[in-house]
Amino acid sequence: MQLQIDAHEVHLWHLYVPEQDDPAGDAAIMALLTTEEREKHGRFHFARDRRRHLMTRGLIRSLLSRYVPQVAPADWRFENNEYGRPRIANALPQAQRIRFNISHSASLVVAALAVEREVGVDVEHTARNAPLEVAGHFFSAKEAQALQQLPAAQQPSRFWDLWTLKESYIKARGMGLSIPLDRFSFDLDGSGSQAIGFGHALEDDDATGWQFWRLQPDDAHAVALCLERARDGREARILCLKATPLLASVEEFPGTVTRRSAAA
Repeated sequence: MQLQIDAHEVHLWHLYVPEQDDPAGDAAIMALLTTEEREKHGRFHFARDRRRHLMTRGLIRSLLSRYVPQVAPADWRFENNEYGRPRIANALPQAQRIRFNISHSASLVVAALAVEREVGVDVEHTARNAPLEVAGHFFSAKEAQALQQLPAAQQPSRFWDLWTLKESYIKARGMGLSIPLDRFSFDLDGSGSQAIGFGHALEDDDATGWQFWRLQPDDAHAVALCLERARDGREARILCLKATPLLASVEEFPGTVTRRSAAA
């Protein structure tokens, strides 16, 4: 079944990594991978890490072929930009229009897809302790101060809000940690309890050119999504979906949006 996505949508896919290996299914996914991907898979020491890597690579290959069926899952080719972010290398025009980003943490793999608009996604396993001690090094002074002023019980949730949003932005920019995390800032205490305010001191970018969402897919994970705004100013619609390995089944996923950017 071919999937459709238009220029004013972003599709956010969720795949929960199975707890046990499935020899037949795993072999089918492995057959889609390049030699380099298979070699990387074999270098993981723990079975859970090998399984998550396999599910991640199989998911993006299977997904892309649902949107661009002219390219078989095994035929997708990727190249890294100068900062190490992967992008589609297939020359087919339909393939070149797709933008994607992937993140995984613990048992959840998340993939974001858009059309001709840069996109970044981050998922974090929030059941672990939030490393609050790093806020002073990686957050802006304004963010760190706002975090410290919260009651202690609320600080872990705010930490994950800020961390995932920051990661989603630098991934959408395709520049990773070459962008200092303390050079841009999110305001989560402005007008409207669900609003995401964004500002920065980066001379090569316009802070108004991005939309953000913060989502809560379950009790143990936090997700943030960053999408380049459309040139016509229309707000994007986010569609959350859930997949199983090799897309054996697809269904809409009730990913709860807890915060979002204000309209431009």
